[in-house]
Amino acid sequence: MTQASNGQDRPLAPHTDCDVVVVGYGPVGMIIAGLLAQLGLDVVVVERWPQRYSLSRAGHLDGETMRTFQRLGVAREIELAARPMMEWSLVSADMEVLATVMLGKGGAGWKESYLSYQPEIEAVFDAKVRELGVQVHMGIVATGLQQSPDAVTLSVVPSHGPQADPRPGAQPSTVRAAYVIGADGARSWVRTAIGSERLDLGFPALDQLVIDFEPRDPDIHLPQLPEVYQVLDINRPLLAGRWSGARHSRFEFAVNEGESRAELVDEGRCWDLLARWDITPEMGRIERRAVYTFESTLATPWRQGRVLLVGDAAHTMPPFMGQGMCSGVRDAFNLSWKLAAVVRGEADETLLDTYESERAPHVRGLTEISMAFGEMVLTRDPDIARQRDDMLRAGNVPTPPIFPRLGTGIVAEGSEKELGTAVGRLSPQARVALDRSIDRLDEFGSGWRIVSRHAVPTALFHQGQRDLMTRLDMDVVHVSRGPGPGYYVDIDGEYGRWFQANHVQAFVQRPDGYVFGTARTVADLPALLDELAHILSRHGWHGRTAVSTPAVTSPGGNVADRR
Repeated sequence: MTQASNGQDRPLAPHTDCDVVVVGYGPVGMIIAGLLAQLGLDVVVVERWPQRYSLSRAGHLDGETMRTFQRLGVAREIELAARPMMEWSLVSADMEVLATVMLGKGGAGWKESYLSYQPEIEAVFDAKVRELGVQVHMGIVATGLQQSPDAVTLSVVPSHGPQADPRPGAQPSTVRAAYVIGADGARSWVRTAIGSERLDLGFPALDQLVIDFEPRDPDIHLPQLPEVYQVLDINRPLLAGRWSGARHSRFEFAVNEGESRAELVDEGRCWDLLARWDITPEMGRIERRAVYTFESTLATPWRQGRVLLVGDAAHTMPPFMGQGMCSGVRDAFNLSWKLAAVVRGEADETLLDTYESERAPHVRGLTEISMAFGEMVLTRDPDIARQRDDMLRAGNVPTPPIFPRLGTGIVAEGSEKELGTAVGRLSPQARVALDRSIDRLDEFGSGWRIVSRHAVPTALFHQGQRDLMTRLDMDVVHVSRGPGPGYYVDIDGEYGRWFQANHVQAFVQRPDGYVFGTARTVADLPALLDELAHILSRHGWHGRTAVSTPAVTSPGGNVADRR
């Protein structure tokens, strides 16, 4: 690895060497740059636009996304800028509440959903990325990409003009890196450069008018808009949200046939649409009014040699589950720990193949869920809409969907029936206490981890298994309702409930928080570690040099965590 930079803006040198260059500085580009820098890699970012985009696009975060922000060290700041989404209502065209879904649980240590104003959270990401030493170069557009067996060279020039095109006659520069990551959005230049194709998943391209309203008084009472309303109006389906971060409200109107973009973005027309909510120009200002086209696509492949795609460069989905940006953040976390292992020489390049094999089925499943939900709320057919509304009135409220499992990769093998529902999904995170300190579990350490309901005796593992744990720097966390030497106290009983619900006593957690596999009893852990060793080896991981010293033990004779 090359020496980390100090992250200050400065002119891009004629030639720069680094571990990873990220093309694109939207939220997903920021997150993966920060995660890689946090893991000790030297990262350079190039962004074609001269400044960060000043208006909001994505507005929803989920608890898993917040957990990633927690790992990056910015979650508490994001929590101050975002607002938890406590309920979501389906209402008729005449504002009859047909059903309300209460939210707030299931967020892996955080709330289930948050609403945010993107420029505010991006400012937090930007500050953290620079603090971690990432070189950020704005106003630089990529123009060429060449791969060799041991590196990839990116040719770049300064950009100019309203489309941030390459500046004519500008002196080119090169950035030579071990890997390039394309985080440059749905119209990705990097995706085109590697010849990756986009598969249309079948959702018809949908135009929506998006309006962000900023009241003069953020504390203004809007009784007609208490939280988030999905309005099931066959004449114009729409979403209306009281909160979009601390100071904004969000409205999304389906575009009707025959309406032009110019007509819809006219400020007077936007005020007419907002009048439905008794919102007037005297109350504040419209900060943004724009028509966006939503689509559902999946790129293939996500990796070509030393170049990889993340976020919208790899996949797009309609907004009805609020999972577009969240899926990009999942990409970033999944890829970051694997790419760092490859750059550090702990794994072969083949480990990177598990990035797409795990993430593509997951994001495709979420996209299909989002498409199905969109079809339900957007229907213009009066008979179908009447049946839907009657169903909701009768109490048949759609339950939040179970997110898909990761695809094949660094995950215990077997069907969901054989393995249970936890494997390949996000692990729980709850408050625990250790040495009189109380916090979410990830705050006590990150990386590979065994989490066990009962004590794990040192003698349980043979030397090869202990060597694996050492090479992975794997913590062993004993979570119990009762205190004991080296125990993490399950303050709210959430781990106890999780173990009971899943009929297991322990699980192995990956660096990105996903469950590799579970153990019905503590005695089954050695076999689970053997399976982990086999799967890691098969995918090119060989790890650090094993240290043949006994595992550290706690005073109670259990394998102790290495915090």
